[in-house]
Amino acid sequence: MTSKKNQTLRQAAILLFNFVSLISLISISTTEIWAQVRSAPPAPATAQTEDSTLWYVLLSVLVLVLAGVVWWWRKSRQAQSDSVAASKLAEKIGNDSDMNSFDGDKELEWLRKNRKIVSRKNQTGSTPRPVSMPKVNTAAPNEVKLENSAANDSAENALPIFSIERLEAAHPFANLPISDDQDLLSAVEQGCDEFEEDEEVRELAVRILAAFKKRNSVETLSQIALYDLSSNLRSKAVSVLSEFDHESVFEAILLANADPTREVRAAAARGLTKLTFDRADAWTLISETDEDGRIRQSARAAMESGFVDMSFDRLVSQDRKQAYEAFALMALLIKAGEIEKIMNVLETHRDLSVRRAILHIIKVIKDQKALDGLCALLEKNSLPVEFQEEVDKTIEEIGFVTA
Repeated sequence: MTSKKNQTLRQAAILLFNFVSLISLISISTTEIWAQVRSAPPAPATAQTEDSTLWYVLLSVLVLVLAGVVWWWRKSRQAQSDSVAASKLAEKIGNDSDMNSFDGDKELEWLRKNRKIVSRKNQTGSTPRPVSMPKVNTAAPNEVKLENSAANDSAENALPIFSIERLEAAHPFANLPISDDQDLLSAVEQGCDEFEEDEEVRELAVRILAAFKKRNSVETLSQIALYDLSSNLRSKAVSVLSEFDHESVFEAILLANADPTREVRAAAARGLTKLTFDRADAWTLISETDEDGRIRQSARAAMESGFVDMSFDRLVSQDRKQAYEAFALMALLIKAGEIEKIMNVLETHRDLSVRRAILHIIKVIKDQKALDGLCALLEKNSLPVEFQEEVDKTIEEIGFVTA
């Protein structure tokens, strides 16, 4: 309240100061005009009419100035009164909000009291009508899933994954040409940390290699992406390889997903999403190699990249291309002997269709390591009864073939 009074006094003082300044200005102007009139030489008798005209003009100017002062003063008073009214309105609104909050507290207190009264009535009055609770299904999760899935067996059989009867051979791709450009050959030599210890020089070599989409460029960038001492250069090399978007870069980018540094793994994950060629062929191409260590390393990198987890759900996709890619990746895992994750999904996955799809893949691949895994799974006796029968049947079919 004191601040509002100070503000009002300050505005009144400013108004008074402006008014006094204006009056002083008018007085000074009038004095100067009067001095000029008195200092002028006496005019002849014929000029008396002109002197009267000058006085009339001066009087008119003074009247206009005074009228302007009065108008400005009234306007200032009006603005001041509006400001006071606005402050009073704001104060009133603040009081109203305080009153509303007070009323809200009273209402909450009233509600608490009435709750106590209602609770006493329930205790002393008639007993309330019992509320029927929903029935809880106490069946095991696996049993519920089997019951629900049994009604959809026909839809399950229509999934594309169950129509895949073999793993197709990978389609050959055209290799990139080898270049003998001197700048490229110099970058190939400088990109190897065994010959060049300066990281800045090796980084410059990566930039030069990025300008050449050639086979020797891909080979050098792959070595940098996997084995260079600098994680910064490894991630940059992975990014350059993904920009090439050629089948020959797939394995290097895949293996980079198992890098111990997070920035390299992130670059590899982004790189895999940029590749536009058929990944099913890429998985199959790795499976067709005779190098067990290479196959196992690629399978573990696929698990590190998250592709395996994603592929379990893609097995039951209505898109045949996605289903076949997942099929090819599962075949790679089985051939690599990485069956622990597959068996875990067979035992715990909530979707029975995914379990049956994996059984179908194992039946198609007919691998002894997968057969041993199924036998170990049966010995645990942790599968639902109906699905356990399907697993037993699959073991018999594979056993007859392998025997």
